[in-house]
Amino acid sequence: MIAERRSAGRFVLCVCAIMTIACLTARAFGQTRPAVASDDAIARAMGQPFYSGAILPTPRRVTYSDEALVLLDGPKRVDFCEPMVEYFGPARDLLIRLLNGRLDAYRKQFGGEWRPPDKSQRLAILVTLAGDENAQYLLDAYKLGDKAKSLEPQGYLLEVGSRGVLCAGKDNQGLVNALASLLQLVHVKDGRLCVRRASIVDSPTFTTRYTGEYGFAGEEFLDWMALYKVNGFATCYPATKWQGLTDAHRQGMKTVGDYAGKYGTLDYMVQFHVGGRRNRPVDCGSDKDVATFLATLAETIRLSRPRHIMLCYDDVLEKLQPEERGKFERPAQAHGSLVDRVYKHVQKLQPGTIVSFCPPYYQGFQHRKWRSGEELREKGLTYLKDTRTWNPNVRLVWTGPVTESKVITMDDIDKYREAIGKDRPLFYWDNTWHYHQPLRNFHSRYPKDFVLQCADRTGYINLNGTQPIGRFFAATASDYYWNPEAFDSKRARKEAVAQFMGPPAVPVAERFYEFRGDGYMVYFSRMADLSKFEGIVRALGAVSWDAALTAVCRAGYEQVAKVQKKR
Repeated sequence: MIAERRSAGRFVLCVCAIMTIACLTARAFGQTRPAVASDDAIARAMGQPFYSGAILPTPRRVTYSDEALVLLDGPKRVDFCEPMVEYFGPARDLLIRLLNGRLDAYRKQFGGEWRPPDKSQRLAILVTLAGDENAQYLLDAYKLGDKAKSLEPQGYLLEVGSRGVLCAGKDNQGLVNALASLLQLVHVKDGRLCVRRASIVDSPTFTTRYTGEYGFAGEEFLDWMALYKVNGFATCYPATKWQGLTDAHRQGMKTVGDYAGKYGTLDYMVQFHVGGRRNRPVDCGSDKDVATFLATLAETIRLSRPRHIMLCYDDVLEKLQPEERGKFERPAQAHGSLVDRVYKHVQKLQPGTIVSFCPPYYQGFQHRKWRSGEELREKGLTYLKDTRTWNPNVRLVWTGPVTESKVITMDDIDKYREAIGKDRPLFYWDNTWHYHQPLRNFHSRYPKDFVLQCADRTGYINLNGTQPIGRFFAATASDYYWNPEAFDSKRARKEAVAQFMGPPAVPVAERFYEFRGDGYMVYFSRMADLSKFEGIVRALGAVSWDAALTAVCRAGYEQVAKVQKKR
């Protein structure tokens, strides 16, 4: 386990140990081993992420080696690694828990007493800030001093080499990102727990990468988000009500808020559907309704300290409410008054909180509602024009040219900005994931430097990632939002399959994709040849290391069968 190390004298001893470390490769310790479980069996027992040989999301600059360092030798019960978390900021406990959790998952596969190796064989794992003096020796040894100074926020250096393992973060979140990458390089080889040698300099393109959820999450899922560098959690629809919070809402908000406050690695967004979806709409002309909503916001902020509050009027028709009719001529004027009051109220309670609004006309101009002759066209244009008078600090939510925009161009962006005003911050809601589609991966195409068109360099992704099916999409979407320049949907898909279902599942999953395609579920359900689908799903279940994901694939097949039987 990781011990407390606060004394400079003790650290000098650790550095001396680091300086004498030999390069321990997977083939450097003996030729024969006692009979133990297979590497695959040990990996399956340890759980996700299963080793794919690379890191997801894809680092900006990375060099891999075919060599590996031995961390733990289970067959011989020898513990080679010496973790040293020389960081005492907010994420310290999280770093220790994540690292210990992975090492312990391996140790549990072996009984007996463990022993340390000779002192010269100890493998130091140093976790520290890049600017800390504790990291200077290894930074100099690996000639990484200049790169460390140039790291951007959330950035990190990861060096796994002959002198040991260095996880150096630019800041608190950068350290967690470094460790997340390290843990994806840990794997079982010849019965021993190893880590692949690599050299990485990395940082994200999108500063905040939100996942949109229909419910709250516990610590386990929030830890999982950290491992895949998804650093924003958003609750929407049934998870909140503008009329007031239930006890379940309060407990859920407190759990997420406490996690974000304790570790400093997570932003929390709370959405309130003020337009009436699954609920009665706020009457913006009613002092009672507005006061009730403001009181709910005050309790929300007190409980969870959210970074972002979103008001939603999506997927409902604009309509003046009873008390709005006597005060406003058009719905957007009423909504603008609510937005302004909410913004000012929130800033008094928690200055700097982001406020955004999702209008009923959140799609761009390729959506059918904008076609010539459509009844909603003129109403929509009037609504968007009215938003130009709203509080200038409020972001306007947008999903691209259609509801689920697989392709976005600069022309699409420019046209929408012409309607809402070029100075209005545009908050992008990525709605490309189709619910209940097994192993759906991110595969959209956006313009170069798309991040510059998104307020706060933020992406918000519809996921439902608290379920196994959503986690798969989350990992591939995170690959885009972390490093759009290097994104390749097919590569991301294969990496996710390997890490979630095990490497043996990759070729079978590719058969699944070739059959399934990227079309909308409604079309696939009509045209699918289920005789082929049955065979693929059965084959996938035979090799998958994750029973939950296999069950999701089976359920997707059964849903298609039901649709076809009804026709």
